[in-house]
Amino acid sequence: MANAALLLDNVAETAAIAASSQVLTMPASNLRTPHPSQRWRSLSSADYFVADKGAGIAADTVLICGLTCGANAQLRLRLSSIDATGVAGDILDTGPIGSGTVPAFDVAYGALLWLLPTTATWRFTRLDISDLDAAFVEAGCLVEGVRESLAYNFASGDTIQHVDRSRVSPTSSGMTLTWDDNTFRRLGLSFNAVTTDQRFGLFERLDRVKGRKRNVLLITDPDSSNLTRDSIYGLVTDQTPIAFNNAFAVDGKPLFGKQLRIDERI
Repeated sequence: MANAALLLDNVAETAAIAASSQVLTMPASNLRTPHPSQRWRSLSSADYFVADKGAGIAADTVLICGLTCGANAQLRLRLSSIDATGVAGDILDTGPIGSGTVPAFDVAYGALLWLLPTTATWRFTRLDISDLDAAFVEAGCLVEGVRESLAYNFASGDTIQHVDRSRVSPTSSGMTLTWDDNTFRRLGLSFNAVTTDQRFGLFERLDRVKGRKRNVLLITDPDSSNLTRDSIYGLVTDQTPIAFNNAFAVDGKPLFGKQLRIDERI
């Protein structure tokens, strides 16, 4: 298990996005919205989109969430520094991948999360989606950026839960009525040893710039066999204080503590 990693800045949030087809009320520009449920929808069962950031920008992580693929769907992610169509894939070409065949894609969680081993620079991001069992394909948010691994991992005993927003009400006859609603994941982690550099860097920026109003991506285990299951893209729900620990790292600098609570964005 690798230490958890955070991605704060989405360098694709202002990218120009074009698709091979789109429903007028669900355009490709929806991939820039913060809610994965605000999707781009195609007009056929095999389509693609291309995002152009306008210039090459360094990153090592790509997340596409809000996918509504079926079990037989296939994706192909390509990153290019030179080709406006994205076909060249000179930075990355995953080839066709199905759900569960690689750690990066699981239809149950509606997302593709690809982690590059090192930082690379590209301008164009292309995703091809094929789902022959469906009349159309969809995708929600596109996220690209540089992740930062925590120097020390979160503590044991921390929690993740599924929160069901459905309403449940008992009746006078003893029956139970339910009104179905959506479900999201909630994460609570405690980092009991945060280095001075990350306290004044990563976590200072998290609290000062992102706050409770901008999405962040947390990868609990970059070595996971199912990255989409073990990662959350959402909002910090509680800006917890930074604790001053009575401890020092091997470099002689003080260590700090920080709790992190994130609700998945839907």
